[in-house]
Amino acid sequence: MGRKPQYSADDILDAALGLVAAGGPSAATATAIGRVLGAPSGSIYHRFPSRDELMARLWLRSIARYQDGVLAALALPDADDALAAAIDHAFDWTASNHNEALLLLQYEKADLVAHWPDTLATELKSLNSRVRKTLREYTDRRYGKVTTERIDKVMFALIDMPYAAVRRHLPDKGEPAPWLREFVHTSAHALLARACPNEP
Repeated sequence: MGRKPQYSADDILDAALGLVAAGGPSAATATAIGRVLGAPSGSIYHRFPSRDELMARLWLRSIARYQDGVLAALALPDADDALAAAIDHAFDWTASNHNEALLLLQYEKADLVAHWPDTLATELKSLNSRVRKTLREYTDRRYGKVTTERIDKVMFALIDMPYAAVRRHLPDKGEPAPWLREFVHTSAHALLARACPNEP
């Protein structure tokens, strides 16, 4: 019977995440990760055949964790409750998961992964698809009719705007000003109310 690995994939990804947060993507080398864990770099490559795969996995894990909260918020039956919960999630998740927030908000995927592994293409597509599906369902629930423009407006108000609001505070490890969350809530309500101004 094979010996149980001393470090799990999540242990390795957590170590890589800490290195990226402290020193940028280039800091997360197999040698540095091994040093954090007290493990030989060969054990890192045993879990992840390449650095690109390791960093891609880290990116996907962080995206999935963030999206889980967004999807749960948008699934609330009342459209206004869902709106509020989605915005709150952006602020709360960023505050509670600072390193992952830095990873997602400060770096593009290309900053982390030189060549996206073909083996992970389906997983990335699946993550994107589930968000599109949920946004479509929310748009239908809110307006009773789905159009591409309405989905885009919902995405801007509930995804893009909160994301941008918290993003600019991360480089200096600051926190959003106390008024900003309420301001985003007010703005999102106003924008979505104007999305279909001639409809009840």
